[in-house]
Amino acid sequence: MSTRLRSLFLVALMVSMVAGSATAAELTAPAERPSVSDFTLTNLEGKRVKLSSLTGKVVLVSFWATWCAPCKQELPFLDTFAARYADKGLVVLAISTDGPKSASEVRRTLSSKGLKLPVLLDGEGEVSKRLNPASAMPYTLYLDRTGKKAADHEGFSPGDEVGIEARIVALLAESAPKP
Repeated sequence: MSTRLRSLFLVALMVSMVAGSATAAELTAPAERPSVSDFTLTNLEGKRVKLSSLTGKVVLVSFWATWCAPCKQELPFLDTFAARYADKGLVVLAISTDGPKSASEVRRTLSSKGLKLPVLLDGEGEVSKRLNPASAMPYTLYLDRTGKKAADHEGFSPGDEVGIEARIVALLAESAPKP
């Protein structure tokens, strides 16, 4: 590897490390975190999933739609993180805000990208209205193990995956609640 290439690599590595630690610091202090209203939605297999049943897990909730290009860029990263950190207590819920008649398009989008993450359907937009009142796409909530909101993020641009993973890792490192 040339000296110039090695220098560029080291600079890129340092930038990514700084970006990661800066985004981890964006988490709200545990004592200041607001509660998130509970919800129950149906997944693509017809099973009902209740948010409060995931207490004890770090939960990443991402609102997306099939018509949203940045959403479709973000989903593969969320799928990777869901698999990578599942055994450490991460659950990713990708909530599709597509209308009730477009479940087949949701399935097609997931299939075309080879994604396996759990997708919940909010075709009537009830949960989205409560938790994503600005209707940003994508919109991501980071919930700690007690179900409280530690952070949120609007949109997705290439490179945002570094911050997403940093927030996930920081939340997973926090102590689990005492029973």
